[in-house]
Amino acid sequence: RKNKLMNTGSKDIDTLKVNFRGIEIKAVLVYKNRKNISIKIDPFGKITVMSPPKISKKIIKDIIIEKGDWILKKSEKCKGREEVYKQRMFITGEKFLYLGEEYHLVIKELLRDSVKKSNCRITINEYQIVVQTNDTSTDFIKKSLKSWYKMESERIVLERIDFLKLNCEIMKQLVPASVKVKEQNKRWGSCTAQKNIYINSKISMARLDVIDYVIIHEFSHLVHMNHSKKFYDLVKSIMPDYKDKENWLKINGYKIII
Repeated sequence: RKNKLMNTGSKDIDTLKVNFRGIEIKAVLVYKNRKNISIKIDPFGKITVMSPPKISKKIIKDIIIEKGDWILKKSEKCKGREEVYKQRMFITGEKFLYLGEEYHLVIKELLRDSVKKSNCRITINEYQIVVQTNDTSTDFIKKSLKSWYKMESERIVLERIDFLKLNCEIMKQLVPASVKVKEQNKRWGSCTAQKNIYINSKISMARLDVIDYVIIHEFSHLVHMNHSKKFYDLVKSIMPDYKDKENWLKINGYKIII
């Protein structure tokens, strides 16, 4: 069993489809122990309705229709922001995150030796990610950047684990079977029942304190394999302002795309 970072901790999940002025609005309906109905739209344009148990779908659909204009406006704006990052051409001038800051991609083409294979060297220089390469094709630049981000993530994650253990007694006591960095599309991190921890290979795009939060979140699953109050109490005992890091991921998550 794996735990997903930012899990809703829901008791019941359903899907709603509402017709608003000829446009279909799709929303995830989550029933939780709460007093009010709320509508959230994440940076990817995904619509989630949080509702107390036993509220009829008709009432919830009526609320979605009532908020229809706001929902469409915000969700379209979010989708538009995501598309900018999804439709990258991997050319000079495009923006990529590194440790929470935006860097401009700079491609420097090298003369290609007819004998040698495609190769490149990637460096950081004054808010620029500089790629020196003899192959400027989109596929090769994309592949090279993904590989570079993964290597940076591996280095940084190991450094931050050492830092956290050095400065936090609780972290010293949390020992996973393994920690690996790998490509994950929808998770910042995960922890298996076998105590293996996996961190997203693009995590080096996030701020250092956010990387620390992801590590702390997954290490806390070594004690609590859920998202209960006890789990978040443990996270908070290690990082009191962890919610600020959660919010950063929610706001900037759409930018962490290669």
